[in-house]
Amino acid sequence: MTNVELQAYRRFLMLKISEASQYVGKTEPSVWREWEQGSQPVPEFVANAMNELKRQRNDKINIIINGINDRVGSSSIRYFMTYEEFHKMNPNLDLIQWRLHQSIATELYFRGLEKLC
Repeated sequence: MTNVELQAYRRFLMLKISEASQYVGKTEPSVWREWEQGSQPVPEFVANAMNELKRQRNDKINIIINGINDRVGSSSIRYFMTYEEFHKMNPNLDLIQWRLHQSIATELYFRGLEKLC
């Protein structure tokens, strides 16, 4: 994975550098910045983790879209403004899963498949 691809993945998944470095890279934000700037190569474990998050995101979107196709009428997806709000409703899910959810909700909204609530 190139530095540009890493940054694109992080932004696509709606992760801040501080979040990606802590939860994905298990490192300091300064190290993550070096990866994104290309001054240090992106470690394979980070590339694998980002690819796995993308796979999870795609799987969840496909499940939701299949469910939409089976529904009658309009539907909405919850958009949580804060992690705390998300965690109250989903106590077993972490910050990365919140960001993943937000990314999915945003895409479905912009595709015109779901309303945000």
